[in-house]
Amino acid sequence: VWGRVAFRTFLVGKAWFLFTLALFVCSQSVLNHWGGHVAAAADVGTSSAAHRLLASASTATATTATAVTTKYFSRPFGIRLSIFLCRCFIYVFSMGQLVFFHIKYSMSDFRHKSLVRVGCFKIPKHLVAWQGWSSLLLTICLASMLCLEPILHCARNNQGVLFAKYCPEGEHLLLPYSILSTGAMILYFL
Repeated sequence: VWGRVAFRTFLVGKAWFLFTLALFVCSQSVLNHWGGHVAAAADVGTSSAAHRLLASASTATATTATAVTTKYFSRPFGIRLSIFLCRCFIYVFSMGQLVFFHIKYSMSDFRHKSLVRVGCFKIPKHLVAWQGWSSLLLTICLASMLCLEPILHCARNNQGVLFAKYCPEGEHLLLPYSILSTGAMILYFL
């Protein structure tokens, strides 16, 4: 059995996981920094806080913040589009698969009364194992990231630049989004 059906299913599952993990890393880190050194070299007079991609750049002066906004708006369209498409893929397919998994197994556990008492609550049995609760935490992180997605919040005020991630409306969301992204990255590895 292992040599045929189970092995193939195992390999497909692991290949899918590695593919979604690579896309997540690319959309959250690699593509965000792609070409950043070129833009940073053009801003010789700005402070080092201006070169950070987190919300800590907002503590710089208004002039520096304007330079930062202009710098990130000037990223090539191909990079902005790649980040957007990778994130869409993660939200639709990876998060979608996780949501489907948890709904399916939670309904099954409730139907079969496979519930475990934790404190004063009864939770589905599949959440007791570390894989279950870490997968649920990953699902929650991804859903929260979708709610805080800077590209979506900047869609109305993108100053004519499609798929912009930096705008006044999204400035206060960058730090929470980055923290959730880091948490999701750790949970992907669990």
